Amino acid sequence: MGEKISFGLTAPLPGKPVTELVDFAVHCEEAGFDAVWYPDHILFMAKKLTPEVWSVITAAAVKTERIRLGAIGDPHRSHPAMFAHRLATIDNLSGGRAFSCLGYGEKMNLDYYGISWNRPLARLRESVPLMRRLWAGETVTFEGEFFSLSEAEVRVSPVNGKDVPVYIAATGPKALGVAGALGNGWVTNAMPTWVFSSKLAEVEKAMGENAAAAENFEKCIYIFVSVARDKDTAYETLDRIKHAIIWPDVIEEAGYDLEIEPQYKGLSYTSIMPNDQDMLARFRQMGEKYYTRDILSDFVIYGTAGDAIKRFEEYIEAGVTHFIIRDFSPDLEYSFNALGGEVINHFR
Repeated sequence: MGEKISFGLTAPLPGKPVTELVDFAVHCEEAGFDAVWYPDHILFMAKKLTPEVWSVITAAAVKTERIRLGAIGDPHRSHPAMFAHRLATIDNLSGGRAFSCLGYGEKMNLDYYGISWNRPLARLRESVPLMRRLWAGETVTFEGEFFSLSEAEVRVSPVNGKDVPVYIAATGPKALGVAGALGNGWVTNAMPTWVFSSKLAEVEKAMGENAAAAENFEKCIYIFVSVARDKDTAYETLDRIKHAIIWPDVIEEAGYDLEIEPQYKGLSYTSIMPNDQDMLARFRQMGEKYYTRDILSDFVIYGTAGDAIKRFEEYIEAGVTHFIIRDFSPDLEYSFNALGGEVINHFR
């Protein structure tokens, strides 16, 4: 028997009100999905409604019973003791279904608010062990590069008595090592199957020193999916956002022969500032100029439900055990039913 394959959906942010984001978790649970992943943003590139997601997750926790609930964020905006306190509390509300994912962060969620976007990996190495010590009931005195605690305690324990799962989002070589050494799981962004396999090997090299990885270490990919009645219709919605899907450094690693002009260097989703219209225009131009359908097809899953199943199988062969699905289908009701029905049932 192989590893369990899990299917999570990202919450439809930005643009949806709080009540709909809570109800989304309920609908996902009813459809048989394993998790809902909420992007922990203050801003997105689109200027649309963006509620604070941990409040939403708290509400969703008391309206659901089985589905796992968490968010993808960064180590810059919360002190680890405060974050550990919040996560343990939500874990109790949910009956042990909470999780978190921490990664590099995005300039759009930090620079505008005077929060330094610096040394995310060093922050992760410092903050995640502190959270686990607090969850274990320790009285913690610590003086680090970023955080300072003196006889600190968190007086609420996770349901399992040990920790709330913390996934590490990682793409670069050093970050992959941190994910393997520190995380309960690893999350990476859209990429071809062969690049995922290569990066997974780097994560696994570091897992030997990770007590949290001894069991149930999940290998997750944040993947853009479009399901429709035919392949061309499904592709159209992904083509419009290809500049945000593909990371230039992954293009190079994947072996595509592209020479990107200097004016587009340094443009990636994590560095974009939504109020800089020139930057946004160049970002979109880069996608149109360099990312062909053949290239984009290696980074995404699209087509009919049958086409999607074949692509999911390719990623499973590459080592993925948890799909974080960002659904950009033209008809979201149709795709939700197809994913929650034919696709998930195929893998059960």
